[in-house]
Amino acid sequence: MKTKIVYPHNPLLKELIQYFLFITKSDNKIISQLCYPNTNHCLSLIKGVEMIELNTNEYSIISSTKNSSYLTGIYKQPIKINTKQPYQELCINFNPMGLEALFGENLSQNIFKNNILSENKNWAPMFEIVFSHNSIEIIQIEIENFFISILKDEMMSNSILFNQAMKANYIEELNDLLHKSYRSTHRFFVNQLQTTPKEYLQIGKIREAMPLILKGIPLIEIAYSLNFTDQSHFIKTFKKYTNSTPSQFKQSSSQVDDMLIWNLE
Repeated sequence: MKTKIVYPHNPLLKELIQYFLFITKSDNKIISQLCYPNTNHCLSLIKGVEMIELNTNEYSIISSTKNSSYLTGIYKQPIKINTKQPYQELCINFNPMGLEALFGENLSQNIFKNNILSENKNWAPMFEIVFSHNSIEIIQIEIENFFISILKDEMMSNSILFNQAMKANYIEELNDLLHKSYRSTHRFFVNQLQTTPKEYLQIGKIREAMPLILKGIPLIEIAYSLNFTDQSHFIKTFKKYTNSTPSQFKQSSSQVDDMLIWNLE
């Protein structure tokens, strides 16, 4: 399996999109991909296959007579994706509420939705752009131009505000940045993202910890740098969201570029 990560060029899209991940699987080997919880939303376009939900935390990529798409939201446990078929995929990883600024619909509340792009004919050009025979560089330029053409200006400011607020370390700080009360912030997160502010912040910290663990940084240093009360609290929280201890995670996982961390078997 080959992967390549590229980052948005357009300044406006940098506020909405974390990165574009191009994936190519050219053989028939069985692969099991374990994806750890994250705070982003992934919109994927897949050529000649379809991803189906087997259960809450397990999915399978199967053959299809047409191209397909799917959307994943903020999941709180690792998800496993199994596949044997060759396929070509573009995963577009959005900051929370970035989808709304582009598509004008409340999409961030979905944990998983299959064939999401078939619901609106205005989104159809994305398949033609992504699965053209152009280079990755040209595909990125064309897909960014398409996004700019459908960008909803009236929702852009809300998405940027939310994105900036996500840098908070504490719920009180999050409330201040969003200009909301604790109750309003909690209701907003549950309604829009299907998670609580506490869960969101904890998942964000766990994602920050992962590359540090892979680099061999002492756990006590990681715990205090991410504002955990102590090392034990950090390990307990890490295991809650990854189903593994930091040492187990380090032995089984790998990092691609600065953003992508998974367990590939």
